[in-house]
Amino acid sequence: MRYLPIAALVLYSCAARGQTELDIAQGKGIFRNNCAFCHGLTGSGGRGPSLISGYFLHGSTDEDIKNVITNGVPGTTMPSFDFEKAELEHLVVYLRTLAGSAPPSETVRGDPAQGRQVYLRNGCSSCHRVGREGSVFGPELTRLGASRSPEYIRESLLNPSADILDDYRGVTVITRDGKRISGVRINEDTFSVQLRDLSQNFRIFQKDGVREVIHETKSLMPAYNSLTQNDLQNLLAYLVSLRGDANAGVNVKKPEGIG
Repeated sequence: MRYLPIAALVLYSCAARGQTELDIAQGKGIFRNNCAFCHGLTGSGGRGPSLISGYFLHGSTDEDIKNVITNGVPGTTMPSFDFEKAELEHLVVYLRTLAGSAPPSETVRGDPAQGRQVYLRNGCSSCHRVGREGSVFGPELTRLGASRSPEYIRESLLNPSADILDDYRGVTVITRDGKRISGVRINEDTFSVQLRDLSQNFRIFQKDGVREVIHETKSLMPAYNSLTQNDLQNLLAYLVSLRGDANAGVNVKKPEGIG
């Protein structure tokens, strides 16, 4: 029995549904212009989850996929998109072709249980939240393994400044008496800057009342280059294993004063 290549099967399936190579090409263009930054140029994942398995986290019917694209995913960095109906159809057609288009990621070596101990020992919970434990100073990690590729997570550990989410950019205020207050920038305008410090205190400063406002170019998260290779691999295995509630973080109460 002869087996058709995956690409041929996809084209056959699309043809059976009245879809053409032009539909796929148009969908590919839409994907690369709007989705590739997070999901990778080939859909294999990065800041966003991999799309090459054919399994989608929030439902795998065409309507499910359209709903996620149109409405976004609360509690995640997945935004909503206002595509025309035809554009949405083309994008879904292209997403279907990604299934099996690249080899699956290699299984992450390491012991997740030992990795959790590395996570706790290094104070990661003082900034990050997993389930009901930890802080909301940094990004929610409850479903990190389902929303980020292993390669992206590894780079975030070793070089966190490579990709800083807009909601977690750092700012340092130097007061007139030389005191430095650093935290996550919440809001800023011509006259003031607002930040959240590590203790979850909301602070607002009038710019004409301070010596300097520094917009940090490096991540507030330290690089974990000093970990042993074994600890790093175990920590990575633990983080990749985090595939909790898809709505994690949606209803987390933020510290008083933070919108």
